[in-house]
Amino acid sequence: MNLFRLIRPLFPTIIVGIEIDNKTCNVVAHFYKGGKLISSQNKEFRTNPGELPIQAVRYIQKIHAKNPFTYTSVLSYSIIQGVLNTDKEEEFKNFGVNCAEVAYKRFDNNWSVFVSNEGIAETKKRFLRLGADFVISPFLVLYHLAKDTFQDTCKLYVLFQRSNITMLVTKKNCGALFGGYYILESEIDAELTVVRNSLSEDEDDIQQTDIEKDLQDELSGIEEVDLSNDANDDELIEVLKGNDTDAPKSDEDQENREDLNDFSRVNTAAKFIQSALNEFYSNALYDSEFVSEIVIFNPHDIKQETLQQIQQITMLEVNIFSCDIAKELANLGYDSYQSFKAKGQV
Repeated sequence: MNLFRLIRPLFPTIIVGIEIDNKTCNVVAHFYKGGKLISSQNKEFRTNPGELPIQAVRYIQKIHAKNPFTYTSVLSYSIIQGVLNTDKEEEFKNFGVNCAEVAYKRFDNNWSVFVSNEGIAETKKRFLRLGADFVISPFLVLYHLAKDTFQDTCKLYVLFQRSNITMLVTKKNCGALFGGYYILESEIDAELTVVRNSLSEDEDDIQQTDIEKDLQDELSGIEEVDLSNDANDDELIEVLKGNDTDAPKSDEDQENREDLNDFSRVNTAAKFIQSALNEFYSNALYDSEFVSEIVIFNPHDIKQETLQQIQQITMLEVNIFSCDIAKELANLGYDSYQSFKAKGQV
């Protein structure tokens, strides 16, 4: 312990915020010295949906090798999580929440946030290579992003990630009146699978009848090439490559697919938003008021015209803001670090 206290002032405290959303992993590292933010680093990595990429692991491990007081802050990805418009434990059961099965935190203005114990364990398992020191609820991220925009009228705030959306209804000095967390990725995959299967059935019928004819047409369309001269290798290559000037470029093709997926995401999200608003208005558990506006935080630059579909479907005004979830995780992780430090737990 004496050695720990001796070397502690020599090193900065590093809080690394990690957000994994669809095929992107964003990492933000904040460096603190003497309680002040002295520098930060931002990195983005491509990955398979939902996976922590090995490149990100190595990057963070390098930081930790030089700075032993490095802590990771990650989002909770549990399906069983939410907010309650009460801070009284005896009232949790009214919302179907068993205090013994969740981790929860109560706040001023009579509201609470909770995550299932199993969900926290699943999240920590996801980050087993690095460790997850602080598991942050997406509702806290959304509340932190939204707090400077609170007014006297009720608004629905949405954190729109590609894999999921987090919703919060609140207004000034009222805490959280209602919340919802919805998975988008599985819904999108299901819709695209139906489309792919439908197309595949049609294509199979066509291919069975036309494949031989198409092959003959392709072969007959190849111009004669003099193979007796080695100098004509380039000519042969060009013929085999074919004329693909009209084919879409891979980057453009990928962008078009992403736009289509985002369009599906927004349509699915709009249905969830309508369902959530109906629940907020009709359920006696909530002190419901008319929601005058939807505020969307858009961390991954989904096109604004695509997100504006929500306004057309819900008939509510929609305002859109950019944000950086990994940065917010680093900020909230430092708040958690300070809290644990005050208790002597770090």
